[in-house]
Amino acid sequence: MSALTISVVVPAYNEAEAIGPVMADLHAALKKRGGEFEILVVDDGSSDGTAQAVDPAHARVISHPTNGGYGRALLTGIEAARHEWVLMIDADGSYPPSEILKLLDYAPAFDLVIGAREGAHFWGTPTKAFLRWVYLRLASFVVGTRVPDANSGLRLVRKSLVDQRALVRCLGYSFTTTMTLSFLMQGRFVKNMPIEFRARTGGHSKVKPFRDILRTLQLMTQVMIIYNPLKLFVTFALLLLLKAAVLVALAVNFGAPLLILCAAIASFGALFAFTAGCVLDSIRMHGQWRP
Repeated sequence: MSALTISVVVPAYNEAEAIGPVMADLHAALKKRGGEFEILVVDDGSSDGTAQAVDPAHARVISHPTNGGYGRALLTGIEAARHEWVLMIDADGSYPPSEILKLLDYAPAFDLVIGAREGAHFWGTPTKAFLRWVYLRLASFVVGTRVPDANSGLRLVRKSLVDQRALVRCLGYSFTTTMTLSFLMQGRFVKNMPIEFRARTGGHSKVKPFRDILRTLQLMTQVMIIYNPLKLFVTFALLLLLKAAVLVALAVNFGAPLLILCAAIASFGALFAFTAGCVLDSIRMHGQWRP
């Protein structure tokens, strides 16, 4: 069987310090593997000379006139890719280029192969580890299956399945999360391959925790509304029923009849949420929107 032909897309924003060595190692790893490949670096409006730090012998550079976001950079690279299989890898040196070979072995059997990060650098401090754990539990709840790493920057995907007109799309940091959740909800074949993850070799992280957490939660909600609205609204209904039960218990224990009225309102809210979920799910099933 001939080696898989791939296009490698590397989004880069102010990564002049790391991009050169990363491209050299990436090019060497692909050269050693054999087969046809191309490497595309998308310079997302950098101001530190990132584009000039890339050796033309290792990669072709596509430059954005201004910073468009992580997802926009990936889409630009995917649009320009010559091959059906697209490998995405970050430019900061946190993903060892040698790890890409683990992913290539699973194509074309899978539509999306994710390099699932492991180790201390992935989990970070106790606070970061807790937030990441919560995030992954939410992602798993959304899709109904275990998600070991929803937003890994190392992944292999079929170009034809990255729809530019996708119902849920993010041009920023959560682009990869959206892709992971959408593929799973669509019933695509997704493989998670454990990989090594290292500390970045230069520059600083572009992630803004508060902003990006809110955007990720928004996108998770959108994914559920598009692909499984009944699950989302049933969850709301159960929470409201739980609130109603607590209010009734308090009313009985403390003799507060006003709490009974509050419980009744919460119960009606649960009924409304359940009904809304049924209506939206019926619309989805009858094809008025098609994932």
